Amino acid sequence: DGEFCQQESGFCESNSYEETSQGYYVRVSDLLNTAMQHDDLPVQIDISNVCHKGMEAEFQYLGIPLSGDGKSNPRENNNFSNIPSKPNPFIPSETWSSLWNTCKKKLLSNERVSSACIDIPGILIENAKKSLQSNNPCRLDYRMVDGSHRLCLRKYILNLIEGELLDLKQQLVECERNTADEQEFRKNLQFRIMNKQQLLDQTTKGYFFVLNQTTFEKLLTNMDPQATWAKSQAILMRELTVEFKLKWEQWMKRAMDHIEALKTAESRAVNM
Repeated sequence: DGEFCQQESGFCESNSYEETSQGYYVRVSDLLNTAMQHDDLPVQIDISNVCHKGMEAEFQYLGIPLSGDGKSNPRENNNFSNIPSKPNPFIPSETWSSLWNTCKKKLLSNERVSSACIDIPGILIENAKKSLQSNNPCRLDYRMVDGSHRLCLRKYILNLIEGELLDLKQQLVECERNTADEQEFRKNLQFRIMNKQQLLDQTTKGYFFVLNQTTFEKLLTNMDPQATWAKSQAILMRELTVEFKLKWEQWMKRAMDHIEALKTAESRAVNM
């Protein structure tokens, strides 16, 4: 659909056409094609090491506590107000606020989020120089250039799991206070807590294609997409050769099979 990435504020995120101050962008298809040519497979990475668009404001106010009344909260000046109520009271307020401060636009995009599969690999650029903020506003190991809707959905699910885990832990505390509770009930709670903790640990890791900064910069272009390569999906699909489609399908199958293998290995390691 003529989808491309814009190089702006250290980020590159797939979007509809909009000229930036620099005017440079990278097509998502070029990033994926590069990964395919090298037969790259997804890497499992803890999402706490990933910076995506929306996190730059959170990073800017890192270390500044939220005010109790909201009046002195600097985030209020950046359209971060009106955070939805927590679906589970046990979800920590800090993590819930952080989620909506950084992912609000993505999570409110119902069409994109409702069809998102969080295990479909996104694209990351490795940050070789963490001190260079222009490469990564959060100074983390990676910055995301495609897949932030799926990443934000994963973060939302993590919040729900964390709330459920804390709820179970509180039930166990109350159960241990009440000596009348049966031992079997207590064991059941402990088992559920263990499983929920494992699920939380597994969900904190996502799957990504990782490219280096040099490769990313080589793919930058400032051509007007509307005047050059931007085409409708129907035209694009007609122009793709049978050989390319087959190669793409085989590569993506290897990628998804690799993800399933990683998940299976992780589950076996946990259960040993």
